[in-house]
Amino acid sequence: MAQPEEPLCWESVADRLRPARNYWLATSGADGAPHTVSVWGALVGHDLYTYGERNTVKARNLARDPRAVVHLESAEDVVIVHGRLEDLGRPQDAGPVLRAFAAKYHEPGDSKYLPSTDPSFDALYRLRPARAQLWSLVDYAGSQRRWTG
Repeated sequence: MAQPEEPLCWESVADRLRPARNYWLATSGADGAPHTVSVWGALVGHDLYTYGERNTVKARNLARDPRAVVHLESAEDVVIVHGRLEDLGRPQDAGPVLRAFAAKYHEPGDSKYLPSTDPSFDALYRLRPARAQLWSLVDYAGSQRRWTG
């Protein structure tokens, strides 16, 4: 993989994640089988947050093994982040994060899927990144970059 000379910093990765509406989250089941689900996410500072319900496969997988992969929907503008999702408790207890979600997801009908209006969302996760890969398909060879925390 060709690497540009300048080092890639986490802030550059976070800047690429920030505008995305949807993210794919991959976890592992108890038997090691992959499980992938689309999630919403918001960055507060340079931390990516997502949320869910504790009764889901995603939450059960993360409770057992917090390792996860988060990536953008696009295969043209690729960002893949490997790390751990830290369980922070109830989203309703994290005011700045709730405000970030409300500011980002403001389309008609979005609010009913936000933890600020739906108390069944009872798990808030913060991504603890370990490494990331980025590239743009239009300049695949020249745009491949890696970050390691």
